[in-house]
Amino acid sequence: MPDIAISTLESVNLRTVWAEEAQHFTPWLAQSENLARLGEALGLTLEPHGTEQAVGGFSADILCRRLDGGSDDQSWVVIENQFGRTDHDHLGKLLTYTAGLNARTVVWIAEQFRDEHRAALDLLNASTTRDYAYFGVEIELLKIDGSRPAPRFNVVVQPNDWAKTVRAGASSRSELTETQKIQLEFWTGFSELMASDGAISCARPRPHAYMTHNVGVSGIRVVSFFTTWNSARETSSIGELRVALEFLGRDRQTRFDRLAESADVIHHDAGHSYHWQPWESEAIKRVMVRKDADLEDRDQWPDYQAWLRAEVERMFQVLVPKVREIAG
Repeated sequence: MPDIAISTLESVNLRTVWAEEAQHFTPWLAQSENLARLGEALGLTLEPHGTEQAVGGFSADILCRRLDGGSDDQSWVVIENQFGRTDHDHLGKLLTYTAGLNARTVVWIAEQFRDEHRAALDLLNASTTRDYAYFGVEIELLKIDGSRPAPRFNVVVQPNDWAKTVRAGASSRSELTETQKIQLEFWTGFSELMASDGAISCARPRPHAYMTHNVGVSGIRVVSFFTTWNSARETSSIGELRVALEFLGRDRQTRFDRLAESADVIHHDAGHSYHWQPWESEAIKRVMVRKDADLEDRDQWPDYQAWLRAEVERMFQVLVPKVREIAG
């Protein structure tokens, strides 16, 4: 039998790559390609929405969205990072961020989890509804034969039956809720309508409440909504159509404020007023237009899709050129 050269994986101290957790590791993880690494380990598709999100006197490390289903108000994900072993301070912050940001998915990342903190996350998973998911993840750096270090995310806590759900393909059409099926069907038709002239791109239709449109500026996007949550009435008894210009990331307030200086001109050019959402506690700043809608009334869908298309095009004509100038 020929000799086979076998190498040994070598553990690397995290601080040799990221000297500080807040200043180096969090910005690295918040990048789309690195969230994809984490998402692969969790069985989730994650979309970044910013770092250091304010919650009272604290700041959550990373806020992102799940793109694997659920309504827009159920898709928020909070990620809290910690070098070293887990502690009670970070557990308390994590629960505060969950409530303050209305997050349904929580990811706690550390180098090592104490048994009592694993038990705490297990209890949360067992005690809350299926809409909520709590993950504990240990991160390590490995290299082999002098290679560059590679991160590995080891999931040590996850919701009950999560692995079975992921293997079964939770996003398969047969397992979608009725609302998700409706949303997927609606967005498929809307995407076809938008593609008829190809002027504005659409994200791939998915079974959730929104569809994104890329504006070519980091931290700014246009989003169409077809959702059960009515933002004007604050109820789910009747749904809503919405088109929003969203500002994400650290510069969201500054960019929002600069655009707001031209609100009168914008309203004149658009032919109607927009709703402006500048609150400091919001992880996303929005300029939006909305109308009531009944998701299940398919006879109205052509009118709904035409309204969304008109408002998306109006936003690209009136607002997007201004935000491109602001972003420089």
